[in-house]
Amino acid sequence: MSEPKDPEPRKTKSDGARQLAAAEEAAKARFEKAMNELREGAYRFSSKVRGQCEIVLEELIDPEGEVVGAIAEVEGDAGAIALSVPIELITFDTWLFGQIGDKDELDLKDESHWETWFNFGSWIGETMRRRHGGHWILFGDDPHTWRIGFSKVFLEVAPFMFGEQLLRMGSGAMRRMVTEVEKIREQHAQQREQDHGQSLDRFLSQHYLRLHTVPLGQWMAMDFANLGRLWTKEPTSALIAAIKEAGPRLGPQNHQIVDRVVEALGRANQDKPVAEQTADRGLFEAVAQIVGLRRATAPVAIDILERVVVPAMHVGVPEAFPPLDDDDLSNLRKGIELFVFFVEVVPHKHQADDEGFLGSIPHDQLSTPYGDRNVLEVGKGDWVVVNPGYFIPILKDLDPQKLLEKYDEFVKYVGAQPEAPRRRDDGRLLAETAVRALADLKACVATALTNKDALIFRILPPPG
Repeated sequence: MSEPKDPEPRKTKSDGARQLAAAEEAAKARFEKAMNELREGAYRFSSKVRGQCEIVLEELIDPEGEVVGAIAEVEGDAGAIALSVPIELITFDTWLFGQIGDKDELDLKDESHWETWFNFGSWIGETMRRRHGGHWILFGDDPHTWRIGFSKVFLEVAPFMFGEQLLRMGSGAMRRMVTEVEKIREQHAQQREQDHGQSLDRFLSQHYLRLHTVPLGQWMAMDFANLGRLWTKEPTSALIAAIKEAGPRLGPQNHQIVDRVVEALGRANQDKPVAEQTADRGLFEAVAQIVGLRRATAPVAIDILERVVVPAMHVGVPEAFPPLDDDDLSNLRKGIELFVFFVEVVPHKHQADDEGFLGSIPHDQLSTPYGDRNVLEVGKGDWVVVNPGYFIPILKDLDPQKLLEKYDEFVKYVGAQPEAPRRRDDGRLLAETAVRALADLKACVATALTNKDALIFRILPPPG
């Protein structure tokens, strides 16, 4: 008689897999809890207003209603606006600020104030989400950081930040609320018109999460000749004078930054160049942007830049499209975005250095703006000087708008292939983003070349 075999040991998840599953469950539970609180807060707010003021909040923002109509009729005329505010809006305005009680202003450390603010923000957010379709993007536990990302237009709003602004604004706050809500509705109406009444849910929560998690890339044309003179040769007092002269053109939103830079330089020996006294890169970069910046591109997500914008630059404006092979058709069936497919399939007019910077630029075209280092750490914030001449043969004949038109032709070309799956154009937004980025880059390179400036690339952290 043979001995019984030991039972086969059970397969168990690794500790890492268990921890990941537990984290996912915890995140799901936090999201569901927050969503319940948002729905309940919105309901409590609208119910309380209805019960105490006999006002149905949805009627205040009804585009066909009297309130929106009255505001629209007198838009821009301050005197008429003051006389035309509907009584319902005045009543709601008075009631809302009455919730603050005998205090002079909103105090979020006060429990009743916090509850009013939370319920008001919940109502704003949930009303917008239900009306237009969208997603709550919840960062951490502070509602100030929570966002609504809409599904049909690429637009993000922060309901609790907006609610706090209104509660601190005082007179006229509710009129502003109605006006801003109507602007969002009009954007959706314009999109629906462009889509011939068949608006699609184009944007998922992942699109909005990327806004806050993916670093951004930016190009700058910088007057390094003037900067170098001020930084390394002129006395610090001359550099401060140049900063004070250049500061106003940056706008009032940057006054504090300029003041902090001047304060930091004020602690240096005013008779010596600042380069002899510090190698602080952060100070150097701040000064450079004040006194040396001529032009900068709009920041673009770094993965979009590397995966789409740079390849599209090398594609140029194609004259014809290649036949699609089995691998191409397979990628189409797997759901590859059509503009990504376009830049992968269409032959490149200009050869890229696949091992180069951004998968394009040879390393011998790069240099450092820092006098104290040769090794660049771009991912950690280092600036890179790129020879603008590298772009001359690539960009001189590139017409971004014609590239977009060629992409539209490519979509039709793919749709006409008998073996290709039927696909809607899910790449148009990406194509438009790439075209804008290329037009921006072309203008920045032109500025650098015309003025014999340095062309700088830098990586920025994702927005907060």
